[in-house]
Amino acid sequence: MDGFDLLPSAIVLGAVLLTLAAASTVLRRRGAKQRTAEAQRRTVAPARVPADELVKRANIQLVQMDDAIRDAADELEFARAEFGDSAVHDFADALATAKERASEAFALKQRLDDSVIDTEQEQRDWSKRILSLSDSALALVTTQTRAVTDRRRAETAAPDALTRLKDGIDQARARLQLATATLAELHDAYDSAALRSVEGADDRARRALDEADAAREDAAQALSTAAVAPVAKDVQRAEQLLRDAVTRLDSVDRTRDALRQARLDRATALDSARARLDDAEELRRKEATDPDAAQRIADAEKRMRETVALAETRHPAHPAADIDALDAATTELDHALATARTAQQRLDSAREALVGALAIAESHIRQASELISSRRAGVGTDARTRLAAAERELQLARLESDPVAALDGARRAATLATDADALARYDTMHAR
Repeated sequence: MDGFDLLPSAIVLGAVLLTLAAASTVLRRRGAKQRTAEAQRRTVAPARVPADELVKRANIQLVQMDDAIRDAADELEFARAEFGDSAVHDFADALATAKERASEAFALKQRLDDSVIDTEQEQRDWSKRILSLSDSALALVTTQTRAVTDRRRAETAAPDALTRLKDGIDQARARLQLATATLAELHDAYDSAALRSVEGADDRARRALDEADAAREDAAQALSTAAVAPVAKDVQRAEQLLRDAVTRLDSVDRTRDALRQARLDRATALDSARARLDDAEELRRKEATDPDAAQRIADAEKRMRETVALAETRHPAHPAADIDALDAATTELDHALATARTAQQRLDSAREALVGALAIAESHIRQASELISSRRAGVGTDARTRLAAAERELQLARLESDPVAALDGARRAATLATDADALARYDTMHAR
């Protein structure tokens, strides 16, 4: 074989090598382009969400978080009754942590809503923090609620659940009659404005019990035709309706007890007002040498006497309104006396007024919280934010060592709670 015989093989081999080299180059270039494109995608910053959109998302998440925490609190009590305290220890700890995060979230919402103009970056940062706190609080209560639900399903068969449901509905119906009688007595004794949070509570509880009984009957009928039937949804719905009914019946009892306490608080406020009038009259005669100061004290005394007379004769009773009026008159009289009172006297007066102011703030907070709990579906973030702010102010007032500052804080708490109540009523009126 001579050199010419090897020539075709060499040509073919060269062609193959050239083809492989070209293919390798193409693949390297294509891989480089893909890597470059991926790097560019990683380095391009995502579009920023507008600040107002973040605020809107935060508002929605606040409501969802607050409702979830309230539902979880109800669920915790039912779980404690079913499984005992030791079984719900983790649930209680998680709920406490969720409430702490909710309080911080509502505090940030208050900063967004106050009169101070916030920068766009502040709105972004605070809204993101609200979303983060709300998400974590939701996750905490959701996890524990699911754990309770899983345990309930594992430990309770449907027939046993239906038996408990029937017993619970029967007990609630027995309470329903008492609640109706209680509401009738309250309407006879108190102004209707003092009963707005429980207006029609017995009717709503009755409807919930009727629906719960119907769902229970549906589940029982399904079980009567099959040993195993998909009745979990009916059972859960009946349990939820029963809880709703019991919550409304509880609200009637709490309102009755709160009004009784308000009567006692009003009596204490009246005694304090009368003693204050005596002190003011003596101080005006002995120490108010400035005619203008003496006249301001006299005017405030007159309004205080008129307020005391109205509280003593009002019928039907509205102790919360009387307490508010007495507090306002006391505040006015305190301001009038400030020009003629020594620093020690001001402190003593603040300490005396603080007890009543704390009771007033607590009463308003209870009333606003009860309204939001009973009408939560229609209440937005503004009312909830004011209520959270009122609770913070009351807590700070209790911790304050300066009685004057504590008194101011307690009164701010009462004002915020009153605002929360008014906003909640406005929301529920427009949600119908």
